[in-house]
Amino acid sequence: MARDPDPDPAAGSGAAPERSSGPFRRVRDQLRARLGVRTTTALAAALTVGVVLLVAGAILVLGLNWLLRMQLVNTADQQATQLGDRVAANFADTEDVKRNAIQATGKRSDLVEVVTDYNNDPDRPPDVQNIGSSDPLPEYPLMTTVRAEPDEVEVVHSTWITLDDGKHEEVLVVVKGYEFPPTGQPYWVLAAQPLDFLHRAVDTVLAMVLVGIPVLVVLVGGFTYFFAGRALRPVEAMRTRVAGMTDRDLGTRVPVPPARDEVGRLAETMNQMLGRLESAQTAQRRFVADASHELRSPLATIASGLELLAGSVAESDASTVQTLRGEAGRLDRLVDGLLLLARSDERGLQPRREDVDLDEIVEAERGRPSDVGGVAPEVRAEPVRVSGDRAQLVRAVRNLVDNARRHAGSRVLVTLRAEGGDAVVDVADDGPGVPPADRGRVFERFVRLDEARARSDGGAGLGLAIVREIVAVHHGGVEVLDSPLGGALFRLRLPLADAASGPTDTVETAGPADSGPSNSGPVNPGPPDSEPSDSELRDDRPTGPLPVLAPPPREQETAPLARNGNTRPSPVPRRPAPRDDRLSPEQETAPVPRPSPVPHAVRDDERRPASVPIRLGDARSPADVNPTAPIPVVWPPAR
Repeated sequence: MARDPDPDPAAGSGAAPERSSGPFRRVRDQLRARLGVRTTTALAAALTVGVVLLVAGAILVLGLNWLLRMQLVNTADQQATQLGDRVAANFADTEDVKRNAIQATGKRSDLVEVVTDYNNDPDRPPDVQNIGSSDPLPEYPLMTTVRAEPDEVEVVHSTWITLDDGKHEEVLVVVKGYEFPPTGQPYWVLAAQPLDFLHRAVDTVLAMVLVGIPVLVVLVGGFTYFFAGRALRPVEAMRTRVAGMTDRDLGTRVPVPPARDEVGRLAETMNQMLGRLESAQTAQRRFVADASHELRSPLATIASGLELLAGSVAESDASTVQTLRGEAGRLDRLVDGLLLLARSDERGLQPRREDVDLDEIVEAERGRPSDVGGVAPEVRAEPVRVSGDRAQLVRAVRNLVDNARRHAGSRVLVTLRAEGGDAVVDVADDGPGVPPADRGRVFERFVRLDEARARSDGGAGLGLAIVREIVAVHHGGVEVLDSPLGGALFRLRLPLADAASGPTDTVETAGPADSGPSNSGPVNPGPPDSEPSDSELRDDRPTGPLPVLAPPPREQETAPLARNGNTRPSPVPRRPAPRDDRLSPEQETAPVPRPSPVPHAVRDDERRPASVPIRLGDARSPADVNPTAPIPVVWPPAR
C-alpha cells in the first residue's frame, strides 16, 4: 500500500520548529557576533552584578529607613508611656488633670505634649487644648490633631512642627491615649522624634550605593574581561596555531593546556582531527604520486608506438595518429605536473640556489615554439639577476607565457624590470581577461574558467598552480591584474640577487721576470708589509709545475737532519752515481713547497716580506710546509 504524502515536510522531519526570533534575540545575536565571547562574558558579568547590587542597594536603603524609623517609634513610645503614666499617677493629688500635666512636662528638653478634650458632649464640637508641653515647644499649638483612644497608640511618621524659637523641624509623632483616674477624663500624650538624623543616614547610604555600584560594576567587568582572556588564552593559542597552518602543516599539533577541562579536551580533539586529516592527505598524495609515476612508462610506450606508427599508416589514418600523439603529449604534461605538485606537497620543491639571469629566460620566450600555439610574445627585458633554481624559473615563466598565448586574441607582451628590491615579470594579453571574483581561484589546481573549458585550449588547470608553488619557494609572489591591452596581466615578483653574495674576484700576481718562476694564486689585497692575521687562511699548496732548482757549486749533497734544533745540515760524502735527469715516483709525488716571489728591488724604507725562499738542501727552511720529509735533490742536465 502506498504511503500518504506528508502534507508538512517540516512536521515529519522530527526537527524542533524554529522559534520566532524577537527583537531581543536579534539584538543579542548581533552583540554576540560583534563583541565576541570575552567582551560578552565581561558585559554579562557586569550586568548581572549591577542588577544584583541595585537590588541589594535598594533593600539596604529601604531597610535602613525602616529600621531607623522603628527605633524612633520605640523611643517616642517609651517617652509617651513614661509621661502618660506620670500624669495618671496624680502626683499633684488633685482632680485637675491640667495641673498634673504641667508638673509632669515642666523643665523637659524633649518634644512632648499632653492634650485633652474638655467637651464630653458628643453633640457639641470638641474642645481640644494643650494642657502641658515641654520647654522647646510653644504653649498652645498642637504637634498633630491625631487622637488616640485610651490604651491605643497612633503613629504619625512625618509632620512639621514649629519650635518655641520659631524654627521648623520635621518630626515623627507617637500619640498614646489615657484616662485620668480621679475623674475618668480622657487625655493623650504626644511624643515627637526629629527625622533629621534619619534622613542624613539614609542619604549617606544612598549616595554610597549610587557611587559604589557603578565602580563595582566596572571593576567586575574589567576583572571578568581580564580573567576571561586568561581563561581563553589556550583557545587563542590554538587559534593562532591553526590560523598559521596550511595544507602542508597538518603534521603540526595545537598546544594542549595542562588543565584537563573543556579547553584541554577541545585541544586533544583538534589534535586527533589533525592526525586524521594528515593521514588522509598522506594517503591521497601517495596515491597521486604513485599513480602519476606508474603512468609515465605506459605513456612513454604509447608515445613511442604512435611515433613509429605515424610513418607506416595510410594517409587516411595519419590524422588520427597525429591526434592521438597530441593527446598523449597532453597527458604526459598532465602527469608531469601532477608529479611536480605531489613532490611539492610532500617535501617541497627544494630549489637550488644560484645566480640566474632572468632576462635570458624571458628573452628565450621570444622565439620559443609552443604546443599551445597562439601568437608569438613580444619581449621587453632589462638585465636582471635573481637567486634561485634556473629550471624551475624557466618553467614558471613558460607557464605564464603559454597561458597568455592560449587566451590572447592577437598580442602577448612580456616585460621584465627591476622595481625596488624585486624583479617584476609582467605577462599581458588582449584576451577575455580574468574576472575579479576569480583572480584568487585561478591559481588553484584543476581550476579552469568557463572560457577555458574547451578541449581545444589544452589546459588542465595545473600550470598556474605550478607557478604559484615555484614562486612561493623562491620567496616571491604572483597576482592577476587588469592588462593595459584589455585582457589579463599576470605579475610575477622575485627578490633580486644580493650583490654581496656574488662571486668574489681573485687577484693574481706575478713576480718580476728576474725573480724566477711566479707563484700565482689568490693573495691578500692588503699592503705587502702587513702581517697576516690569525683569522686569514693562506693556501701554501703548490698549484703549478715544480720549478727546477740549481744546486750550489759544491761536491757534496746535504742530508736531512733529525729534529734536534740544529740550523745547518751536516755534509756527507758524495757517492758516485750515474746521472739521471728523470724523477723517481717518490720524487714526483712528494710535496715540495714553492718559493715565494721576491721583489727584484727593495727600498730601505720598505720591510722585507715575511716569506723566505727555500734554500736548496735545507729541510728546515722557514718556507717549508712539510718538514717531515726531505726536499728531493734535482740535478741539472750536464752542460
